[in-house]
Amino acid sequence: MAKIVWLASYPKSGNTWVRFLIANLIVGKAADSGLLTRQIPDIGESISGHYLLGRKTTIVKTHWKFTTELPLREDTIGVIYILRNPIDVLESNQNYAFMRSGNLRREASPEQVATLAHKFAETYIAEGGHPQFRQFGVGSWEENVRSWTWPDIAFPRLILRYEDIKTDTPGRLGQICRFLKLRRNDAEIERAVSAASMEAMKAMEAREIAARTEGFFFQRRNQSAIAAGHRFVGRSDDGRGLFRLTDDQRRRAQLRFEPLMRQFGYL
Repeated sequence: MAKIVWLASYPKSGNTWVRFLIANLIVGKAADSGLLTRQIPDIGESISGHYLLGRKTTIVKTHWKFTTELPLREDTIGVIYILRNPIDVLESNQNYAFMRSGNLRREASPEQVATLAHKFAETYIAEGGHPQFRQFGVGSWEENVRSWTWPDIAFPRLILRYEDIKTDTPGRLGQICRFLKLRRNDAEIERAVSAASMEAMKAMEAREIAARTEGFFFQRRNQSAIAAGHRFVGRSDDGRGLFRLTDDQRRRAQLRFEPLMRQFGYL
């Protein structure tokens, strides 16, 4: 029987960065993003039968919410859940959606893009998340967070805030080590952190795009977005983000997410 530890989060909450950190802990240094997808597969893309045989523990990345219909639910032995301030998550999803749309960035006028971005934010606030994510089993931000942090879940959980991981990466990675029962000393943890720095990941992304190496950073299906300047690390080649919420949108988003923001220390 498989033994599954989920690395779960709502999209744009830091899951990929934490995935790299953990992969570096396991192998010493993830030399390319293909190794990342093999070491910590994505339930929606890269998991295959050999992960499910024997008694080994496999860490599986997911953005799906936890339900009684979750695949491999009965094989679950734990979850690491990554939280992030939902207003920052909103802005990051807004930017990601438009950065990834290569044709739109090339063909639409700045005014058209701004109108679409405004509509995206308004819909997101009204729905509590990206409406398309509901179709993919992710749910709203609130549904996703509640599903994984519900007190009566039977398996062990480590709930970490993205902001706390950024502030004290070695300390939080030490917590992850203890949760996964990985024996790593301080020097090994520091090396894992260094190998997943912004500079190191940007360099890896640039190498793989230049070489057209299929992996996390380059896929042929996303060539138009890459050609238009989309980059996963740092979001784009011309800045961290094109869009910012208005003060009114930020206020209404906070009202929408206030109960969980208060519960997890964001207010």
